[in-house]
Amino acid sequence: MTASHCVLLAGGLGTRLTEITGGLIPKALAEVGGVPFLHFKLLSLIQMGFTSIDILVGQHGEQIESFVASGGYPGINIRCFRDGPTLLGTAGAIAAILGMLPNTFWVTYADSYVVADIETANSKFDNEDECVMVVLHNQDRVETSNVSINSTSAQITEYVKNPPRGTHEWIDYGILRLTRKSFSWIKTDTPVDLREVILSQIANGRMRAFATNELFWDIGTPIRHDETSQEFRRRGWI
Repeated sequence: MTASHCVLLAGGLGTRLTEITGGLIPKALAEVGGVPFLHFKLLSLIQMGFTSIDILVGQHGEQIESFVASGGYPGINIRCFRDGPTLLGTAGAIAAILGMLPNTFWVTYADSYVVADIETANSKFDNEDECVMVVLHNQDRVETSNVSINSTSAQITEYVKNPPRGTHEWIDYGILRLTRKSFSWIKTDTPVDLREVILSQIANGRMRAFATNELFWDIGTPIRHDETSQEFRRRGWI
């Protein structure tokens, strides 16, 4: 199975990053070493083999639309969609464009830099009815781990928000494969968080785990923004 389409969630308000954005730009365009973070995110998606991307934008979304329209990413088709006057939540925003998505697609976040072996994940889990979460064996290393898996079946058994430290070994890496079917129960006029979709798939035994050893980098908070800037500078990117 091949899945070359990715939905990029970029509609968050970024309230924790206000001291950097001033509330005047979307979080995805916060600069890292003078370069909008979204640039690195798009390059990572291209590196992973995606050929089409839908960016779901919210407040100040027109700035992301202008950034994408400026070009610089040949060989990949990028579309932008806005929530509209009523915020739909991460899952609701995806459900609103469900008719324009393939049966199987990947989802990731615009404020995190992740690189996973998508081709191998698709080959390993080639049942299109199954969802896949990329996970990192974190053991509370970067942030508090929030995922438990069955090592024999590679099924996700728990996905917890804000758990106590020391209760899980794995962490959601920030990119996962979902299906159109997994959104079929969502009403498009009701805000729904993506976590609800993930939990429903876990409950039905349809969420598999694909492990990566790569650390993720993000700009979710000023501290993480600084750490990511330092890492990108170490790599010579900025």
